[in-house]
Parts: sequence; C-alpha cells; structure tokens
Amino acid sequence: MAEVIRSIMRYFPLGVAIITTNWKGEFVGMTVNTFNSLSLNPPLVSFFADRMKGNDIPYRESEYFVVNFIDNEKILDTFANKPVKERFKMVKFREGLGKSPILLDDYAYIEAKLYKVIDVGDHAIIIGEVIDGEKIRNNFEPLIYVNRSYYKIHYSP
Repeated sequence: MAEVIRSIMRYFPLGVAIITTNWKGEFVGMTVNTFNSLSLNPPLVSFFADRMKGNDIPYRESEYFVVNFIDNEKILDTFANKPVKERFKMVKFREGLGKSPILLDDYAYIEAKLYKVIDVGDHAIIIGEVIDGEKIRNNFEPLIYVNRSYYKIHYSP
C-alpha cells in the first residue's frame, strides 16, 4: 500500500518550503512539501518530518524553527539533496528571534516556537506557535512540486 500512496501522491501538487532550526548550536534545514497553517487562534503552523530517517529529531529537540518560503529551485534542491553540513555554506541567512536561520532569499518567512510533536506512523507532526513573520518581497513566483519537478505559479497580486 505504501507504493500505491507514493505513486498517487506524486501527482498531487503541493507547495514547498524550507524549514530551518538551530539544533544544539548547529543549523539544520530541509525542504518539505507538508507545511500547512493549522490554527489562527492560537496561531499554529505544522509540517511533517520522517521519523525513520531521523528528520524529526532536530525539530523535536529545538525550541524554535523557521518556515522559509522560497521561489528558487536551486535552493530548494540544496536543502532536499545536499549533505546537511553543506547546506548553509551555499546560502545567505540571518538568525531570527529564536536563533534559527532565516534565509535571505525568502519572499516570506514564519518563525515559530515548538508547540507540540505528534508521532503518527512513520512521521512526526511538528507543530509550532507563530511568534514572528514577514513578507519580504512582492516580486515572487511561488513554486509547487508535482511528479518530482517544480512549477512556478504565475499570478497578479
């Protein structure tokens, strides 16, 4: 059944973002297509992390994380495919309120404080309470991910 889910879900377009954190003094980040707004009161956001690969551990053990909204395929690929130790050598960033990296190529970001982690199957649902955020640029073209490729969404704000 897992293969059925994988083969069907690869054709479902999803937004992509890079989630970053400061884990024990080391910057960690990964590209996800599972980010979502969860609640407006309190303001909560969530994403899923693979527990079998240990992707959840840095976020589970850190107090803060940042959701970086990126419209650059190269940066998204860097955080999806490059070794973890190399990722932050390839981008510019600054530290947010919780000392997690905010990527300078963002068109927007949300900074969150860890609220709750829920283990479900082979993934963890990481939930954060929004503490800060900003839309940085007006000239951007958001990306979606479908069938292992990125596609730009063209629209007029």
